[in-house]
Amino acid sequence: MSMHHPNKPPTGPGIYDPRFVSDLFDRMSSTYGITNYLSSFGFSERWRRQCIAQLDWSAAEAPVCYDLMSGMGECWADILRQSQGRAQVIGVDISPEMIKRSRQTAARLPAGQVQIRQENILDNDLATGSADMLISTFGLKTFSEAQLEQLANQISRLLKPGGQFSLLEISAPPNRFLNILFLFYLKNIIPWIGKIFAGDNFSYKMLGVYCARFQDCRPFLDQLAREGLQVEFRTYFFGCATGVVGRK
Repeated sequence: MSMHHPNKPPTGPGIYDPRFVSDLFDRMSSTYGITNYLSSFGFSERWRRQCIAQLDWSAAEAPVCYDLMSGMGECWADILRQSQGRAQVIGVDISPEMIKRSRQTAARLPAGQVQIRQENILDNDLATGSADMLISTFGLKTFSEAQLEQLANQISRLLKPGGQFSLLEISAPPNRFLNILFLFYLKNIIPWIGKIFAGDNFSYKMLGVYCARFQDCRPFLDQLAREGLQVEFRTYFFGCATGVVGRK
């Protein structure tokens, strides 16, 4: 699906269409890593590590870990490190270009420990009860409220009884001063960084639209709880990122 790129990013329900999201990340794939790192002042890597560290990696002998909306596989080396090389990682992403980049990441890791699947997680062929662990970092914001309900249902379906999950997303901090800075940053600075590094401020403006709408992980916590999952809210760096952690 080719995407029309107006000066002002769209804000209607179409921004949650899986084809729109896939196209957006295809466009950003060559610069997403560096832009994400710079635009979060390096915090994105730290938050990913903290997200993965929330899980008890000793709970399974050879844990199967799904990484949803896995992007370029930024979490995989840390999953293998935290699990002392025992985890089998299955990365799932909708964007063909992100999948290509993640294959390069997998090639630098021990052979056979990462599988990569190009699928829409809301409509997938993954086996019920096949995951010991499930993580996702910075993938939640591109889902509408109705889609997050579907995602909560899929997380519950994929996890084994006793299986654990930890998910993380950029969030609007509750502190009023920080919140004003956060929104200014999303709407002005990140598109500027995107323009410099990618010649594409449209896609990075869209990230701002998604973040501003998402706010934080609290509503998703309620959706996961309705699926019968035990779940707790986590906050990182004064609420600039939030997460949900729990088990089935």
